[in-house]
Amino acid sequence: MKNAGKFQKKVCPLDLVIFARQFAVMMEAGIPLITVLKALEKQTENLFLKKVINEIRIDIESGISLSESMEKHPKVFSDFFISMVKAGETAGALNKVLERMAGHLEKQSDLKRTVSGAFAYPTIVGVLALLTGGFLVVVIVPVFKSVYERLNVELPLPTLILIGISNFARGYWWVILIAGAGVVFLFKWIGASSSFKMYIDKFKINMPIFGKLLRKVTAARFIQTLADMMASGVPLLESLRTAERVASNKVVSNIAQAMVGNVQAGGLISEPLQNQDIFSAAITQMIASGEESGRLSFMLEKSADGLDRDVDDTVKRLVVKIEPLMTFFMAVFVGFIAVAIYLPIFDVIKQMH
Repeated sequence: MKNAGKFQKKVCPLDLVIFARQFAVMMEAGIPLITVLKALEKQTENLFLKKVINEIRIDIESGISLSESMEKHPKVFSDFFISMVKAGETAGALNKVLERMAGHLEKQSDLKRTVSGAFAYPTIVGVLALLTGGFLVVVIVPVFKSVYERLNVELPLPTLILIGISNFARGYWWVILIAGAGVVFLFKWIGASSSFKMYIDKFKINMPIFGKLLRKVTAARFIQTLADMMASGVPLLESLRTAERVASNKVVSNIAQAMVGNVQAGGLISEPLQNQDIFSAAITQMIASGEESGRLSFMLEKSADGLDRDVDDTVKRLVVKIEPLMTFFMAVFVGFIAVAIYLPIFDVIKQMH
């Protein structure tokens, strides 16, 4: 186990959860910051994180604050993490903020795992279908093709199409590889372009089957981040800007920017939520009620909890719908190839009779 960290070049969410949780416990016990960092450096198995903690300790010994030192390591500590630490330092409640942050990271990890579970089944079935189809097209179809040529059988259209696909796959496999790499590059290039990101993000949240889930996940990520930051004492505008970046969706980004502009103009953050497709009417009403009652942070937390439950329920319903759909897709895909291969044999048998 101790050697596992040698192969890690980044810090995974679980490493950060453990780091924040242990940090909070030791701070709660009244252990000095430098001693806490020395202990964390010794306990951490991830060598990259161990190196970062060592550099943070050296910075603090030279008079730099914890949050300022963490800002030097953006690959490890996100804007959210650093903003929370700053709030904890300002309020003198670093241990409580770190404990909340560990809980937040755990929730985000659970959310990601829940969504990954929803996509796992169709991904596995899709990959199996492609592998099975590829094997049949590249290996099996040429065998039957040579048999049909010797028998001089007139081939039906489905078989001719399948043989054409097989010939292309065997003769121009390099074209397929280049085209595949080109598509991946194109999507990465488009994804990095801010002008196209809005269209991509809109498509994601409106796509068939998965769009509803992605809308709820995006909303949950934004609301949970906003709730935890405000509960930790981070100013509202800074919380909104950080939650916008965490949501990582251009549609939400526009809504968050409208919320920031409205607050700066003396308005409420709930007002820009009236005409949009991400946050439900119930969430909007809860946020509005929180502003009116002066309990915005509390209502945001309740909204986040409700969204988490809603995501879980949506995933369960989605899996029930997807499994028979993917099974049908697999049957049709492989069935077409099988029928196309054996159709000429049926014709031969008819002619023999």
